[in-house]
Amino acid sequence: MVPFRTRIAALEAAGYANGPAQAKLAHDVVLAALERSGFGPHVAVKGGVLMGSLTGDVRRATMDLDVDLVRHPLSDRSVDALVARLNCLDGVAVSRRGPIVELRQRNYRGRRVHLDVRDAEGTVVATKIDVGVHVHAEMPQPLHAFAVSVAPAPVRLPANTKEQVFAEKLKSLLRLGSRSNRPKDVFDLYYLRDRVARHRLRSFVKILVFDDPEMRENDFAAVAARIRAVFASKLYRAKLAGRKANWLEISPDEAMSGILAFLETL
Repeated sequence: MVPFRTRIAALEAAGYANGPAQAKLAHDVVLAALERSGFGPHVAVKGGVLMGSLTGDVRRATMDLDVDLVRHPLSDRSVDALVARLNCLDGVAVSRRGPIVELRQRNYRGRRVHLDVRDAEGTVVATKIDVGVHVHAEMPQPLHAFAVSVAPAPVRLPANTKEQVFAEKLKSLLRLGSRSNRPKDVFDLYYLRDRVARHRLRSFVKILVFDDPEMRENDFAAVAARIRAVFASKLYRAKLAGRKANWLEISPDEAMSGILAFLETL
Protein backbone atom coordinates (compact mmCIF):
# COMPACT_ATOMS: atom_id res chain seq x y z
CA MET A 1 0.00 0.00 0.00
CA VAL A 2 1.34 3.41 -1.00
CA PRO A 3 1.84 5.54 2.15
CA PHE A 4 -1.10 7.72 3.06
CA ARG A 5 1.07 10.86 2.98
CA THR A 6 1.81 10.23 -0.69
CA ARG A 7 -1.83 9.59 -1.52
CA ILE A 8 -2.99 12.71 0.33
CA ALA A 9 -0.46 14.81 -1.58
CA ALA A 10 -1.74 13.36 -4.87
CA LEU A 11 -5.34 14.17 -3.95
CA GLU A 12 -4.36 17.72 -3.01
CA ALA A 13 -2.64 18.06 -6.37
CA ALA A 14 -5.92 16.97 -7.97
CA GLY A 15 -7.75 19.86 -6.32
CA TYR A 16 -8.85 18.61 -2.89
CA ALA A 17 -8.16 20.71 0.20
CA ASN A 18 -6.28 18.86 2.94
CA GLY A 19 -9.30 17.94 5.05
CA PRO A 20 -11.40 16.65 2.15
CA ALA A 21 -8.33 14.83 0.77
CA GLN A 22 -7.95 12.92 4.02
CA ALA A 23 -11.67 12.16 4.12
CA LYS A 24 -11.61 11.02 0.48
CA LEU A 25 -8.71 8.67 1.25
CA ALA A 26 -10.53 7.21 4.26
CA HIS A 27 -13.66 6.69 2.16
CA ASP A 28 -11.65 5.05 -0.61
CA VAL A 29 -10.12 2.60 1.85
CA VAL A 30 -13.55 1.72 3.27
CA LEU A 31 -15.09 1.25 -0.19
CA ALA A 32 -12.21 -0.91 -1.38
CA ALA A 33 -12.35 -2.97 1.81
CA LEU A 34 -16.11 -3.48 1.48
CA GLU A 35 -15.59 -4.98 -1.95
CA ARG A 36 -12.52 -7.02 -0.97
CA SER A 37 -14.14 -8.38 2.20
CA GLY A 38 -17.15 -9.79 0.38
CA PHE A 39 -19.49 -7.69 2.55
CA GLY A 40 -20.34 -5.40 -0.38
CA PRO A 41 -23.65 -7.09 -1.28
CA HIS A 42 -24.94 -6.24 2.21
CA VAL A 43 -24.54 -2.46 1.84
CA ALA A 44 -25.88 0.30 -0.36
CA VAL A 45 -23.74 3.43 -0.65
CA LYS A 46 -25.60 6.74 -0.57
CA GLY A 47 -25.16 10.38 0.37
CA GLY A 48 -22.28 12.69 -0.44
CA VAL A 49 -19.77 9.99 -1.36
CA LEU A 50 -22.19 8.70 -3.99
CA MET A 51 -22.89 12.23 -5.25
CA GLY A 52 -19.16 12.88 -5.50
CA SER A 53 -18.79 9.74 -7.59
CA LEU A 54 -21.81 10.53 -9.78
CA THR A 55 -20.54 14.02 -10.54
CA GLY A 56 -16.82 13.32 -10.66
CA ASP A 57 -16.43 16.84 -9.33
CA VAL A 58 -13.91 17.70 -6.61
CA ARG A 59 -16.21 20.53 -5.50
CA ARG A 60 -18.77 17.94 -4.36
CA ALA A 61 -16.32 16.41 -1.88
CA THR A 62 -17.82 15.27 1.41
CA MET A 63 -16.44 14.54 4.85
CA ASP A 64 -18.71 11.64 5.81
CA LEU A 65 -19.80 8.29 4.40
CA ASP A 66 -23.39 7.04 4.43
CA VAL A 67 -24.43 3.44 3.81
CA ASP A 68 -27.57 1.38 4.31
CA LEU A 69 -27.45 -2.26 5.27
CA VAL A 70 -29.25 -4.55 2.84
CA ARG A 71 -30.71 -7.81 4.12
CA HIS A 72 -28.65 -7.44 7.28
CA PRO A 73 -29.70 -6.48 10.83
CA LEU A 74 -28.74 -3.13 12.33
CA SER A 75 -27.24 -3.30 15.81
CA ASP A 76 -24.06 -2.29 17.61
CA ARG A 77 -22.82 -5.85 17.15
CA SER A 78 -23.41 -5.75 13.39
CA VAL A 79 -21.65 -2.37 13.12
CA ASP A 80 -18.62 -3.73 14.98
CA ALA A 81 -18.69 -6.80 12.72
CA LEU A 82 -18.71 -4.49 9.70
CA VAL A 83 -15.70 -2.56 11.04
CA ALA A 84 -13.84 -5.82 11.65
CA ARG A 85 -14.49 -6.90 8.06
CA LEU A 86 -12.81 -3.71 6.82
CA ASN A 87 -9.42 -4.98 8.03
CA CYS A 88 -8.70 -6.88 4.84
CA LEU A 89 -6.32 -4.59 2.92
CA ASP A 90 -2.57 -5.12 3.19
CA GLY A 91 -0.83 -2.46 5.27
CA VAL A 92 -4.04 -0.81 6.50
CA ALA A 93 -5.77 -1.07 9.89
CA VAL A 94 -9.31 0.18 10.53
CA SER A 95 -10.58 0.68 14.07
CA ARG A 96 -13.54 2.25 15.80
CA ARG A 97 -12.87 5.43 17.77
CA GLY A 98 -15.28 6.17 20.58
CA PRO A 99 -18.74 4.73 21.16
CA ILE A 100 -21.30 3.81 18.53
CA VAL A 101 -24.03 6.47 18.56
CA GLU A 102 -27.65 5.56 17.95
CA LEU A 103 -29.37 7.90 15.49
CA ARG A 104 -33.08 8.52 15.84
CA GLN A 105 -34.64 10.96 13.43
CA ARG A 106 -38.00 11.12 11.73
CA ASN A 107 -38.33 8.07 9.45
CA TYR A 108 -34.71 7.12 10.12
CA ARG A 109 -33.00 4.78 12.53
CA GLY A 110 -29.29 4.21 12.32
CA ARG A 111 -25.89 4.05 13.95
CA ARG A 112 -22.97 6.48 13.70
CA VAL A 113 -19.43 5.23 14.05
CA HIS A 114 -16.16 7.14 13.91
CA LEU A 115 -13.25 5.31 12.29
CA ASP A 116 -9.49 5.68 12.37
CA VAL A 117 -7.77 4.34 9.25
CA ARG A 118 -4.04 3.78 9.77
CA ASP A 119 -1.29 2.86 7.30
CA ALA A 120 1.95 0.96 7.97
CA GLU A 121 3.79 4.24 8.69
CA GLY A 122 1.31 5.14 11.41
CA THR A 123 -0.42 7.93 9.48
CA VAL A 124 -4.09 8.10 10.46
CA VAL A 125 -7.00 9.47 8.46
CA ALA A 126 -10.41 9.62 10.08
CA THR A 127 -13.97 9.47 8.88
CA LYS A 128 -17.49 9.09 10.19
CA ILE A 129 -19.94 6.52 8.84
CA ASP A 130 -23.70 6.68 9.29
CA VAL A 131 -25.21 3.22 8.92
CA GLY A 132 -28.93 2.81 8.24
CA VAL A 133 -31.17 0.12 6.80
CA HIS A 134 -32.44 -0.16 3.25
CA VAL A 135 -36.19 -0.45 3.81
CA HIS A 136 -37.59 -0.15 0.28
CA ALA A 137 -36.97 -3.48 -1.41
CA GLU A 138 -38.86 -2.17 -4.44
CA MET A 139 -36.03 0.29 -5.06
CA PRO A 140 -33.14 -1.64 -6.65
CA GLN A 141 -29.56 -0.96 -5.59
CA PRO A 142 -27.51 -1.65 -8.73
CA LEU A 143 -23.75 -1.90 -8.73
CA HIS A 144 -21.98 1.43 -9.12
CA ALA A 145 -18.32 1.85 -10.09
CA PHE A 146 -16.47 4.04 -7.58
CA ALA A 147 -13.09 5.36 -8.69
CA VAL A 148 -10.86 5.03 -5.62
CA SER A 149 -7.33 6.24 -5.04
CA VAL A 150 -6.21 3.00 -3.38
CA ALA A 151 -6.93 0.60 -6.24
CA PRO A 152 -6.08 0.61 -9.96
CA ALA A 153 -9.61 -0.36 -11.02
CA PRO A 154 -12.98 1.01 -9.88
CA VAL A 155 -14.65 -0.60 -6.90
CA ARG A 156 -18.12 -1.93 -7.68
CA LEU A 157 -20.66 -1.76 -4.86
CA PRO A 158 -24.46 -1.50 -4.61
CA ALA A 159 -25.63 2.10 -4.44
CA ASN A 160 -28.72 4.26 -4.63
CA THR A 161 -29.82 5.11 -8.14
CA LYS A 162 -29.86 8.73 -9.30
CA GLU A 163 -33.66 8.56 -9.18
CA GLN A 164 -33.67 7.48 -5.53
CA VAL A 165 -31.18 10.20 -4.63
CA PHE A 166 -33.38 12.81 -6.33
CA ALA A 167 -36.59 11.51 -4.73
CA GLU A 168 -35.13 11.40 -1.22
CA LYS A 169 -33.66 14.90 -1.46
CA LEU A 170 -36.97 16.16 -2.84
CA LYS A 171 -38.88 14.54 0.04
CA SER A 172 -36.56 16.15 2.58
CA LEU A 173 -37.14 19.57 1.06
CA LEU A 174 -40.90 19.03 0.92
CA ARG A 175 -40.99 17.95 4.56
CA LEU A 176 -38.69 20.58 6.06
CA GLY A 177 -39.44 23.48 3.74
CA SER A 178 -37.59 26.69 4.57
CA ARG A 179 -36.35 25.04 7.80
CA SER A 180 -34.11 22.74 5.77
CA ASN A 181 -30.44 23.15 6.58
CA ARG A 182 -29.26 21.21 3.54
CA PRO A 183 -28.88 23.95 0.89
CA LYS A 184 -26.44 21.77 -1.04
CA ASP A 185 -29.43 19.58 -1.95
CA VAL A 186 -30.75 22.31 -4.26
CA PHE A 187 -27.62 22.20 -6.38
CA ASP A 188 -27.66 18.38 -6.28
CA LEU A 189 -31.26 18.37 -7.51
CA TYR A 190 -30.40 20.80 -10.28
CA TYR A 191 -27.49 18.61 -11.38
CA LEU A 192 -29.53 15.42 -11.31
CA ARG A 193 -32.65 16.73 -13.03
CA ASP A 194 -31.36 16.06 -16.55
CA ARG A 195 -29.74 12.77 -15.59
CA VAL A 196 -32.65 10.78 -14.18
CA ALA A 197 -35.04 8.40 -15.93
CA ARG A 198 -38.40 10.13 -15.51
CA HIS A 199 -40.51 6.98 -15.38
CA ARG A 200 -38.39 5.59 -12.55
CA LEU A 201 -38.33 8.93 -10.75
CA ARG A 202 -42.13 9.13 -10.87
CA SER A 203 -42.32 5.66 -9.37
CA PHE A 204 -39.90 6.50 -6.56
CA VAL A 205 -41.61 9.80 -5.71
CA LYS A 206 -44.87 7.88 -5.46
CA ILE A 207 -43.29 5.39 -3.04
CA LEU A 208 -41.51 7.97 -0.89
CA VAL A 209 -43.96 10.90 -1.01
CA PHE A 210 -47.43 10.13 -2.34
CA ASP A 211 -47.75 6.81 -0.50
CA ASP A 212 -46.42 8.22 2.77
CA PRO A 213 -49.41 9.15 4.96
CA GLU A 214 -47.29 11.72 6.80
CA MET A 215 -46.68 13.70 3.61
CA ARG A 216 -49.21 16.28 2.41
CA GLU A 217 -48.45 16.11 -1.31
CA ASN A 218 -50.29 13.51 -3.40
CA ASP A 219 -49.45 14.59 -6.94
CA PHE A 220 -46.73 16.44 -8.83
CA ALA A 221 -48.77 19.64 -9.04
CA ALA A 222 -48.77 19.78 -5.24
CA VAL A 223 -45.06 18.99 -5.17
CA ALA A 224 -44.27 21.86 -7.54
CA ALA A 225 -46.48 24.25 -5.58
CA ARG A 226 -44.78 23.36 -2.30
CA ILE A 227 -41.26 23.72 -3.73
CA ARG A 228 -42.22 27.05 -5.32
CA ALA A 229 -43.34 28.31 -1.91
CA VAL A 230 -40.09 27.13 -0.28
CA PHE A 231 -38.00 28.86 -2.93
CA ALA A 232 -39.96 32.09 -2.40
CA SER A 233 -38.89 32.17 1.26
CA LYS A 234 -36.31 34.86 2.01
CA LEU A 235 -35.03 32.72 4.86
CA TYR A 236 -34.37 29.78 2.58
CA ARG A 237 -32.93 31.85 -0.25
CA ALA A 238 -30.40 33.30 2.18
CA LYS A 239 -29.17 29.78 2.94
CA LEU A 240 -28.43 29.22 -0.75
CA ALA A 241 -26.13 32.23 -0.90
CA GLY A 242 -23.23 30.51 0.84
CA ARG A 243 -20.42 29.37 -1.45
CA LYS A 244 -19.87 26.16 0.52
CA ALA A 245 -23.25 24.78 -0.56
CA ASN A 246 -23.04 26.01 -4.14
CA TRP A 247 -20.64 23.42 -5.51
CA LEU A 248 -21.89 24.06 -9.06
CA GLU A 249 -20.98 27.76 -8.78
CA ILE A 250 -24.12 28.87 -10.58
CA SER A 251 -26.73 31.43 -9.61
CA PRO A 252 -29.11 30.09 -6.94
CA ASP A 253 -31.93 31.58 -9.02
CA GLU A 254 -30.83 29.48 -11.98
CA ALA A 255 -30.80 26.35 -9.82
CA MET A 256 -34.24 27.02 -8.33
CA SER A 257 -35.87 27.92 -11.63
CA GLY A 258 -34.34 24.86 -13.29
CA ILE A 259 -35.70 22.54 -10.59
CA LEU A 260 -39.16 24.08 -10.77
CA ALA A 261 -39.25 23.85 -14.55
CA PHE A 262 -38.29 20.17 -14.32
CA LEU A 263 -40.90 19.37 -11.66
CA GLU A 264 -43.60 20.99 -13.74
CA THR A 265 -42.88 18.54 -16.57
CA LEU A 266 -43.55 15.53 -14.34
